[in-house]
Formats: sequence, structure tokens, C-alpha cells
Amino acid sequence: MSAKETKKREKMEKEVNREKEVSKEKSSRPKCEKELKECIGKMKELEEYAKRSKAALENLRREKDEEVRSAANYANFKLVERLLEILDDMERLMNHFDDKKSLEFKALNFMYKKFKDIIFSEGLEEIETSGKFDPFDHEAIERVESEELPDWEIVEVVQRGYKFRSRIIRPARVKVAMHVEKPMTYDERSKENGEDGD
Repeated sequence: MSAKETKKREKMEKEVNREKEVSKEKSSRPKCEKELKECIGKMKELEEYAKRSKAALENLRREKDEEVRSAANYANFKLVERLLEILDDMERLMNHFDDKKSLEFKALNFMYKKFKDIIFSEGLEEIETSGKFDPFDHEAIERVESEELPDWEIVEVVQRGYKFRSRIIRPARVKVAMHVEKPMTYDERSKENGEDGD
């Protein structure tokens, strides 16, 4: 074989090999494209999962922060609730003193004010009892007949109510007005029904 034929043969083999490679690439391309699409689909799924996980983690962190804040705000709730009993006892004791100028009363009043200032500084507040009855803050224990006052107006406070940082410890126990209608006389009833008295 001459050198010319050898070169021609090598050239032909190269072309055949190139055609084989091109046909291999063409046949493997759909498979690669399919795998690529699957990979892209899985990547999107994982991306969505990561976003949902991040959102869930943020919600959990927010809830935990809120729980910690709430626990810190109301950590002394039970203690203040129990100390309120002492405040009530001191008020009852002060009401039994006849001599408000005695040394004993002054000492008790001084301790009462100091004790009250301390627990009020922790977040205790007295429930407002002037005006209308509010079922969220008040407990009506008695209805008092009244011609002057409108229905559900607070007439008397029987026991003070308290909140601790907006949470009710004890509602205020109150007496409320109940409007009384006077019974109609015979003449008034006749006029209302359109009857003449004559």
C-alpha cells in the first residue's frame, strides 16, 4: 500500500469514527435531556422544600419568642395573685379601725401604701368601676332598683377588681342599677289606650 492510499484510508477511518461519535451523541442527547429535565424538576422540588422549611422555622422561632415574652410578662402572675389576698386583708383591717388618727392605724396605712406601691409597680392595676357595667371587667352580684340611674350603671363596689398586665386576676364585684318603671294609674292607662275618661 502506498503512502497516498494509507493517508486516504486513515482519512476515511477518521470520518467514519467522527460519524460514529456524532451518531452516539445524537442517540445519547435525548437521554441527557430527559435526565436534565428530571434534575431540574428535583432541584425545584428541593428549592420549594427549603423555602417551606425556612418559613416553618421562622414561624416556630416567632412562636417561641412570643412564649418567652409571655412567660416573662406573666412570671409573677401567681405571686401577685396571692399577694392580693394580703392587700385585701390589710384593707379589711383598716376599715375596722374607729380611730383613724391612732398610731396603729397610721402604721398600718403606711405599710398598706408601701405594699400597694410595690405590687402595682410589678404590673398590677385596679379595674375602673365608675360608669357602666362591663361584663369583661365586672361581676354583678346584685341589682338595685333605681328611678334616677339608667340600667346597668354601677351603684356600689363590693370588692375591687384587679388586672395584671392586662390579664384579669379578679373582676370587680359590683351592684348595678335596675331602672324601675312606675305602675300606670288608671287615668294614664286610659289615655294611652285612647279612651276618654268622661
